[in-house]
Formats: sequence, C-alpha cells, structure tokens
Amino acid sequence: MKEKVKELLRSYLEIFPEEHERQKILLNYLETATNENITDWNNFNGHLVAGGFIYSKNDQKFLVLYHKELKMYLYPGGHIDRDDLTPLEAALREIKEETSLSDLTQLTLTNNPLLPFDIDTHIIPYNEYRKLPEHYHFDIRYLFTTDSTDNISIDKEEASNYKWIDIKELEKDPNYGKIVTKIKKLIK
Repeated sequence: MKEKVKELLRSYLEIFPEEHERQKILLNYLETATNENITDWNNFNGHLVAGGFIYSKNDQKFLVLYHKELKMYLYPGGHIDRDDLTPLEAALREIKEETSLSDLTQLTLTNNPLLPFDIDTHIIPYNEYRKLPEHYHFDIRYLFTTDSTDNISIDKEEASNYKWIDIKELEKDPNYGKIVTKIKKLIK
C-alpha cells in the first residue's frame, strides 16, 4: 500500500503542484513509515484513511453523517485496512458500510480512477471514549455521484444521523471550504 500511495501522491502533485507544501507532512511520513504501520490504527504517528464526498445530482446536495465520537458532520469514510488493495477500494467499502450506498459513479480528475481529487492531512484529537492519543489522519478523498438519496441506512455504531447539504453549506464548513473549488469543477 505504501508504494501505491506514494505513486498516487506523485501523480496528485503533478496536477496540483501548488499543494506541495500542504502535502509535506504526508511526504515525510511516507518516507519513514513502514508498509505495515501506515494502516495500523495503533500507529499514533498517523495512518491512512479514505472516504468519499457523495453528491446527489438530482437534489444538488452532499451527504454528511453525524459522527458520534467526533461530534461533527463528516463525509463517509474511515481507516484503510490491510486487506484493502487500494485507497479507492477502502473508500468504497467504508461508504457502503456507513451508508449502504453502492450505486455510485465516480467523478475523476484524470482517466486514472485511483487518483483522488483531494488529499488532506488533519489531526484527530484525543479520544476520551477510547483513550486514544492525538494523531494524524492522512485522508485520501474521492468524489462520487448517486441517484439514491432515499436508500440511506447509516451505521448506528458510528453515526447518529445524516443529512444532505448544499454546496454553500459545504463551503462554509472550515474543514471542507478549501476544496469546494475542486468539487465545483468536477460536478459541472
């Protein structure tokens, strides 16, 4: 997985060279991490996660889930497991587990579906419930469309609610506002 992610990051930075500084922590991490510990949930230097923004073309809204532990609305996604062959496979698995959605169409930057439209590094705060220390999530993000806005069945262990929000609300969210320009280009 490590080599696949390094290659994805190289390709990603060819498209978005202005993000080299933004990707420095991940670049450094991939130089020192082992293939085994990049997907190890107990590696508190950080680990890989993947997810997908889901856009309803019919309603022109995005799906977000209320995460019980983080107490905020997030797009579906989660940890990349050792059994996942690619970050895209992990994102699709997580989306299906968390929402039951499987009829998705991916919107891509290039003809390579493995290439995400965004890669983000963020700190996950100390988890009081699980007693887990603060650590990095290296988040590989994809964008999908769906027509199935009524067939959502959320994983009640992780999320307590869901809603569909428009692009303006997504843009106001400090976690996602900076990627709305990319999203707008892809959904046109």
